[in-house]
Amino acid sequence: MQTPEKTSRIGRPRTPRLSRKQIGREALAMFEEESGLSIPRLAERLGVRQSSFYKHVTGRDDIIELARGSLADRVHVPDLTAANLEVLIRQIFDALRTAYSLAPALLPLLLAQPVSHPAALALYDKFAEAFLRVGVPDHLIIPTLETLDSAAIGASLDAITMESAWDIPEPHRADFPHLSAAQQAVTTSHMDRFAFLADVLSVGLKAAISGGT
Repeated sequence: MQTPEKTSRIGRPRTPRLSRKQIGREALAMFEEESGLSIPRLAERLGVRQSSFYKHVTGRDDIIELARGSLADRVHVPDLTAANLEVLIRQIFDALRTAYSLAPALLPLLLAQPVSHPAALALYDKFAEAFLRVGVPDHLIIPTLETLDSAAIGASLDAITMESAWDIPEPHRADFPHLSAAQQAVTTSHMDRFAFLADVLSVGLKAAISGGT
């Protein structure tokens, strides 16, 4: 008796070719490597048709949020349990700034939509818990997180722009004496501007807490 030949079955693959996590990771990589997002180009990078995306995402904003989630996964969260307020602000600011510097082209898009990715929400929840632990009142938690986030994004963008934001032509320096003197002082007195920004945020938060804001 002859054994019937096996026939291949054509149908859906057992596992989908795409997942939301894959899309987020590749979108983030595209922002890092190509400084922008093109859905046709993203499909090409993933080796799928563009129509395949819409089985997993609702549109461009959804892809951006998936990229945010992938970026949140790459934030190095230090031990926040033993930190006082000043150290905690510095730790969180540095952690966010370091992560944001990986994909500066993504940052303006993140500012244009609310945080909704579970990985990003979990990250901010850890930060909120740490701030509560060191005595930040409930009603100041969200303003603190928003301020730190905005400062970290701004610092990340600032780090890749021109060396100086002030361009005063030499013949006109006398027309702006105070600004010119301040610019000269910066060149002769080294300051870590990111540490300075974190310290300013810390002082401001402490003042808000002590003042009962």
